Amino acid sequence: MSPSTLDAAASAIASEPRRRVLERLAQGDATVTALAGMLEVSVPATLKHVDRLTEGGLIRREKVGRVVTVSLVPGGLDGLVEWAGRTRLFWDNHLDRYASHLRGPAARSEGAPPT
Repeated sequence: MSPSTLDAAASAIASEPRRRVLERLAQGDATVTALAGMLEVSVPATLKHVDRLTEGGLIRREKVGRVVTVSLVPGGLDGLVEWAGRTRLFWDNHLDRYASHLRGPAARSEGAPPT
C-alpha cells in the first residue's frame, strides 16, 4: 500500500460516522439512503462520507438508476492492519527496553521479572 493510499485509508477511518458505515457494511451492502437514515444525516452528507471511504479504498459504490449501493472492498483494511502490526512491534520493543531501563541496572543484571 502506497503512503498516499495508506493516508487516505487512515483518514477515512478517523471519523466515527465513517467507522459506523464500515461496521454496517460488514453486515452486507446498503444503499446511501439507508446509511443516511442510520447516521441520521442527509443523503448529501452521507455521500461525503462515502466519498472519503471510497478514496481510502475501503468501499465501492454502484449506481443503478437513482439508487447508489455501497459495499466493502475485500481486503480494504489490509494495508492499515499491516502497517499497524509493524508499528506495534516497534513500540513493543521500545517500551520493553524502557521498562527495563526503569527497573535499573541491578534488576537487569539479576534477571528480575518485568513489573
